Order: sequence, then structure tokens, then C-alpha cells
Amino acid sequence: GAPILFVVPWVVLRYLYENEGCWERNEKVAVWWVIRCPILVAVAVNFVVFVRILRILVAKVRTHQVSRGDTRLRLARSTLTLIPLLGVHEVVFALAGEGEGGGGLRLAR
Repeated sequence: GAPILFVVPWVVLRYLYENEGCWERNEKVAVWWVIRCPILVAVAVNFVVFVRILRILVAKVRTHQVSRGDTRLRLARSTLTLIPLLGVHEVVFALAGEGEGGGGLRLAR
């Protein structure tokens, strides 16, 4: 239910100030940041969780309790599993433009 705290004000602002028939355009930046800020906060929290999990994984690999030789492979596999699961890829594209420009970062996203 927490997203409704941000979506409802965003919908009202879009309706009042940027109701041009197409809600895919974001010409007024202030209205766009009403919805974008909570998204960026969630991405930042997920990134912090990812870094903490990664530190735990590295600590487990460095201990001598693990007798297998494929510990680096296991670390890489678990890290690559966590990247899409926690949305870490969004950190790279967090500030990429959503407008109609043809920037390279926007195209990659």
C-alpha cells in the first residue's frame, strides 16, 4: 500500500499540469520527480542490501571452512543471481533520461 502515497499525488499533478493526452512524455521535470524520487530511494536501499550480502559472501569464501576449489565460481554465480533480483542494474540507469532524446545511455536502457 505504500506506493499509493506517491502514485496518487503524481497522478493528480499529471492531470492538473501535464494532461496532454500522452502520459509517456515528461516535459515538466518537477512533476516527474514526484514519482522518480521514491524509485531512486528504493534502488539505493536495494543497492545497500546487495553490497551487504556481497560482503557476507566474500567473507564466507575467504574462510577456510569451505573446502571446495570452486568457491570463486560459486561467489560469481550467486552475485550474478542477486544483480537482477535486487535491481542493481538500475543503479547504472537511475538518472538516465526518460525523455525523447536519443542519448546513448537512454538507448542502452
